[in-house]
Amino acid sequence: MARGTVSKQEYKGIVKMYNSLIGSHQLWELWQDSMTMFALSISNTVDDRFREKREASYADIAHKYTKDEMQVFPQILGEIVMQLEAEPEQDLLGDLYMQLDLGSHWHGQFFTPYNLCAMMAKTQLGQHGYTIDNVKPISVCDCACGGGALLIAAGHEYRKAIAHTGLNAQHYICLYAQDLSQVSAMMCYVQLSLQGFAAKVKLGDSLMNPLVESDNGADIWYTPMWFSDVWTIRRLIGRMDKISVGGESLAI
Repeated sequence: MARGTVSKQEYKGIVKMYNSLIGSHQLWELWQDSMTMFALSISNTVDDRFREKREASYADIAHKYTKDEMQVFPQILGEIVMQLEAEPEQDLLGDLYMQLDLGSHWHGQFFTPYNLCAMMAKTQLGQHGYTIDNVKPISVCDCACGGGALLIAAGHEYRKAIAHTGLNAQHYICLYAQDLSQVSAMMCYVQLSLQGFAAKVKLGDSLMNPLVESDNGADIWYTPMWFSDVWTIRRLIGRMDKISVGGESLAI
């Protein structure tokens, strides 16, 4: 199989590390395994619900690789973290996924470019004349999230829109995501986690089994920010407010 190549210089280091593992492993396999291991590692630092099961899943993947090969994956994650810290307003994993032809060549997937997602997010969130008195917690849902580009853009456009108020946008926007593809859902989860957004990601068919507020099974992945004090309190207040109303929604 041909080794992965990309046009963007900033991706060269990541691709070089993936290429070092190509031999007995295909690029698609490496990508899927790495995204799953990254997601499992992040989840198990904050979410106790399925820790043992997810640790077992991690071990099953790790057994496919030698000790030296396993040492490469943290280096890949480290490079991803550094690039997102340097430029958070991007869909790094989605863009790299497409540049490596993992979407079109392997599964016919095409992710929406980040600049288009940013334009849509700005239209919805960035033109409302926010003041410190009218900034309220909001929720954004993408039922076919891919790598999370639209949600990342929504988070950053809202951050810029309320920046002049001095409020922390991470405390005012909650993101909900779902995708039928495991690798897409894990990519989205990893990026939303590393970007510090409160988010709930569901793996599954959004038409047959759409994400609802009460979902809390093994197909649900919560980002670390989801467990922060501010969002825990907001969810508690929200549930109390809805006791007399009933029903179910994606409201905070």
